[in-house]
Amino acid sequence: MPSGCPSRAIGPSQRPMPGNFQQVGFHRDRLPAPARFYADEGVRLLGVGRWRDALCPFHEDTRPSLRVLLETGAFRCMACGTRGGDVLAFYQRRHGVGFVDAARALGAWGVMP
Repeated sequence: MPSGCPSRAIGPSQRPMPGNFQQVGFHRDRLPAPARFYADEGVRLLGVGRWRDALCPFHEDTRPSLRVLLETGAFRCMACGTRGGDVLAFYQRRHGVGFVDAARALGAWGVMP
């Protein structure tokens, strides 16, 4: 460091003690079940089987063009091309928020166990 600059070193009293902090992060297992999530978002899933159809909320849709995989929440619109890999991606796109904000809103962001 150039002379005259204060030291950036932290003293012993400023160092975090083991166990004094909590790690915060993403918990995929806390994401809501896809069927419940899409119902809560007002997306009515039609049909039976792994893939369900719905009206796409990302464009003016008169015929169901959105396909949703119930196992993971992955989605793809066959008309406008919007797609994503899970309910988190859907929430991000629909509400225009980033990853952390979407994870918080869905209850999947918090203290690591």
